[in-house]
Parts: sequence; C-alpha cells; structure tokens
Amino acid sequence: MLSLRAIITLIVLIGLFALAVVWISKNGGWKGEGCGGNCSACHERCENASNQKHEG
Repeated sequence: MLSLRAIITLIVLIGLFALAVVWISKNGGWKGEGCGGNCSACHERCENASNQKHEG
C-alpha cells in the first residue's frame, strides 16, 4: 500500500508532467518544425517559407 507521502509525490509528478506537456505544445513542440539533425531540411523550409505563406 502506498503511503500518503508517496501518493502526494505521485500527484505532484503527474501535475508537473501535465504542465510540461501543455508548455511544450504551446511553444511549437511536436509539430515537426525542428531539424531533427537534418540541417538541409531546415534551410529548405526557410527558403520556401515565403512561398508556403502565399499558397496556404
């Protein structure tokens, strides 16, 4: 059986995880906008950014 201290710790950790997920999603995370180690893809995206704004 979990002690009260363990339950409170789990609740705090779950709350912090939820806040981290919200913060990441609000700051452009998980949209595939990062390079992912492929710098040429980032440069290509930046070069074509003006075309994408006019098309969509």
